[in-house]
Amino acid sequence: MSFWEFVTDVGLPLIVVVCAAGIAVSAFTEPPQEFPWPRGWEWAWVVGVWFMVSGEAAFGTDRPWSERAWKGAAALLSAVAFLVAAGRRWWCRRRARGTGGDAAG
Repeated sequence: MSFWEFVTDVGLPLIVVVCAAGIAVSAFTEPPQEFPWPRGWEWAWVVGVWFMVSGEAAFGTDRPWSERAWKGAAALLSAVAFLVAAGRRWWCRRRARGTGGDAAG
């Protein structure tokens, strides 16, 4: 295996999955007000990339199993991060509305 094959087959997928895991961990640990949300057209990029990666993981029959596995893991981790961050943000805003304070920034 050459250096570039190693980078594209092992290195890049590992970096993508580790970054997705980091985003998922930050969704659990960061305060809901400080979690970085996409703004404006950034949502189109986020959703588009997520659909592309999850679609290739689910329906990419001409792809090797390892590629489908890391793309599926990255898509799953990013979906979990989004759901946790959205739920925490909603809960924080709901609680702030109930107490009259502004905890959701």
